[in-house]
Amino acid sequence: MTFTRPSSSRAVVPRGVAYRERRTFLILLALYGVIVFPILRADEYYNDDIKRALFGRASWDSNGRPLTTFLMRAMQAYDHAMVDISPLTQIGAVAVLAWAGALIARRFAIRSPWTAALATLPLGAQPFYLGNLSFKFDALSMSLAILLALVPVVLDQHTVRRWWLGVLALFASLNFYQPAIDVYLVFAFMEIVHAQIEDAPPRALARMALSRFLQILVTMAAYEVTVGIHISGWVRKAATPIHAGQWRQLYLNYLDFYRFVGTSLDAHWWVAYAPILLLLGLTPVVVGLRYAARQRAQNSSLAVAMWTAIALLVPAIASVLALGPMLVLAAPEITPRVLMGIGALLVMSLVIMRASFEKWGRSPRWFGVAACTLALGMASLASAYGNALNEQRLYEARIGARLADDLAQLKASRGIDSLLIEGSDGYAPVTAHVIGQIPLVRSLITPYIAGWAAFQTDSFLDLYVQGITDLSAQADPASLQAHQRLLARLGHTGPVVTTSTYRLYVIDRTAVLRFD
Repeated sequence: MTFTRPSSSRAVVPRGVAYRERRTFLILLALYGVIVFPILRADEYYNDDIKRALFGRASWDSNGRPLTTFLMRAMQAYDHAMVDISPLTQIGAVAVLAWAGALIARRFAIRSPWTAALATLPLGAQPFYLGNLSFKFDALSMSLAILLALVPVVLDQHTVRRWWLGVLALFASLNFYQPAIDVYLVFAFMEIVHAQIEDAPPRALARMALSRFLQILVTMAAYEVTVGIHISGWVRKAATPIHAGQWRQLYLNYLDFYRFVGTSLDAHWWVAYAPILLLLGLTPVVVGLRYAARQRAQNSSLAVAMWTAIALLVPAIASVLALGPMLVLAAPEITPRVLMGIGALLVMSLVIMRASFEKWGRSPRWFGVAACTLALGMASLASAYGNALNEQRLYEARIGARLADDLAQLKASRGIDSLLIEGSDGYAPVTAHVIGQIPLVRSLITPYIAGWAAFQTDSFLDLYVQGITDLSAQADPASLQAHQRLLARLGHTGPVVTTSTYRLYVIDRTAVLRFD
């Protein structure tokens, strides 16, 4: 692997380029504002946000994200417990994403600020990133992880110093949020496809691929030795790799992830956007085939066949890299927030489409139609999701406030000291309607009040109910048997409180909350 010597003087960005970057940044900031505004308006404590807002616990260190802890402590100048400083973190997150878009535009020489903004918008506006932007405490660190994962690619001068700077950036990205490494993998691969448009020689492409592979290899090894060995809790369990000989699990994981992606949107969405997605998927293939054809005069038939095969496999390879290390896990967590590679796929497909059409002398209107249609669809989904999130917050706030009053009265009159929940409060009517049209929203919004050790019920009840133990959080076999015996006695007593959404029963010193 060869590198060029770094210049003795610092590279200076031309004034015109800097002006275009500022315009690209501002346009992206405005577009991201359209995406994030419905989420900010909903003002919901999202999943782990509840316990962090109530108790200020970080818990990121044990999950292999020490830089997130450092960032939040630095922003708040605290040493003991965090407080909620949103929407500063979420505004910062979209500013970071806009900056990332401007850097991508510079790296791939996209001159028009509007073209650059539309091409890079899916990085953080894609539907599977909406949950990430909803986190009041995590949004900024997750977006910083994306920006840092892009640093090795946007630093296009392959010097020894910049190569190691890329490794350092990747290492920092992992310490902010591990799934962002998929963004690097997609960009590193599609960067080679983009270089084919510029007729880079095969030897240069091979060196580029080797350099990127070594960067990720060194980074992952350093992370595992310094941080990975200290990961504990549920992340350690979720990060258990498949055993040797279970290679079929890779294929099953791949199917599970993309089955989740496919079922997240209604069939009508896929039909409407299929032509655009097909065009985006086929353009890199055509780029690769044309490149292979140009190699016939200078390379052997075997080399031409290899480049042809790679061209035909570009969509498959890119779709695998978009999932990255998650494919090798025995039981990967299939949730929207880990699918950062989907945004990277869309961005690089748009970048390659723009560059190839420009090279071939094709009308830029096709790119404009594709990019604008995707932007409109992402904005529409973000608005629908934000409205659904707001309705769910209001719905559960009403239930929580009424439940707190009812339990306080029962504590005073009947001496209850514990609560057992059966069923779930479900979804607000508007939220349920949105889920019926956009199934992804079900994965993004989880009802907070539910029985049988639901993930956030304990934290949500802490917002409203004090001095009463939630028995539903106890999931050991003995407790579950005790819960069943308690529920079996409901047939011999009537509810003491009946509302439009739930009924309350009292058995001994336990209030049983049953949802209708």
